[in-house]
Amino acid sequence: MTPLQRQLSTVPPRTRVTPLDALKVAHRWFHEGRRIDIQALAKELGVSRVTLHRWVGTREQLLVEVLWLNADRALAATWATVRSESPAHSLTAETLSRWAADVLVHPGFRQMQASEGELLARLLTRDASEFQSRLIGLVTTMLADDVESGRVTIDLEPAELAYATVRIAESFVHTPAITGGDPDPERNARVLRALLR
Repeated sequence: MTPLQRQLSTVPPRTRVTPLDALKVAHRWFHEGRRIDIQALAKELGVSRVTLHRWVGTREQLLVEVLWLNADRALAATWATVRSESPAHSLTAETLSRWAADVLVHPGFRQMQASEGELLARLLTRDASEFQSRLIGLVTTMLADDVESGRVTIDLEPAELAYATVRIAESFVHTPAITGGDPDPERNARVLRALLR
């Protein structure tokens, strides 16, 4: 046999899955509107539940990473689109307004809001949440750009303004868990545009 024939005839070794594969599969499930279940995820990956927990921590910790991956990618894409349109008003207000409207129709978000609304709100909004601190950090960067370019002239530090801005957006997105009412992305956009000028 030639070396090529030998390689073709041997069964390739099974590729080992990693913690990043767990995140990738969980993120795909989230996009499909499927509940992220640790036992089912471990089975799909071909690892034990104990191994998966060692990789990702608790289900809540994994959900935060999935939610952040989704938000980070969506916000970056929306920011780039808004920036290319060169609006005279706040890029941050426009980006967060569009992102919030998109979030409310996302299959994974809708599934979680319908079946685990309080958990979703807690994971995304509590001060101790990794998601919350990352989002405020990202919005701080956006607002610093707005302030530097003169699109936002409020006399507050970007970090202070970012905290308030994120809290306002959350109040309109997580209305079902907060007050039992319906989310209102249009009202969210009006308030953000009025604030960030």
